[in-house]
Amino acid sequence: MIDKVFDLGFKSLLSYYPDEFVTLKDALNGKLSIRLKSKDLRHRFDKLEVEKLSQVLPIYLWDLVKLPFIVVKTLNTGEYAVSGSQWEVRSLSIILQKEIKNTFLSTGDVEKLIKEYKSLIFITISSVGNIITEEGRDGYYF
Repeated sequence: MIDKVFDLGFKSLLSYYPDEFVTLKDALNGKLSIRLKSKDLRHRFDKLEVEKLSQVLPIYLWDLVKLPFIVVKTLNTGEYAVSGSQWEVRSLSIILQKEIKNTFLSTGDVEKLIKEYKSLIFITISSVGNIITEEGRDGYYF
């Protein structure tokens, strides 16, 4: 019985994760809405946040970085991990104006990201992230 409750809970949680990602360039060109795992749900990026991000990141990253950024809360206190490719890690390093070591962020880093780019960040917990990773590809949590 408890397994069924957890299974239903995780499926419900997973329905709110991105089913697709878009490049910053695509978002700048008007692709501001993405599908979530639940095909009935969509997430919309704030146009002003996308424009602000484009002013911070160099043009060469616009075709490489994929939105939304996925940040995973690890089991360690105050520690988060960046999910994605080297381009997402590099982009977050530029935004935070610091080198991200081993793809880990602090609570302060995540707070700064949320404050500036709340529509461009998805935060998950590590146990859900681990479940998603088994089906993932290219370093992304799905």
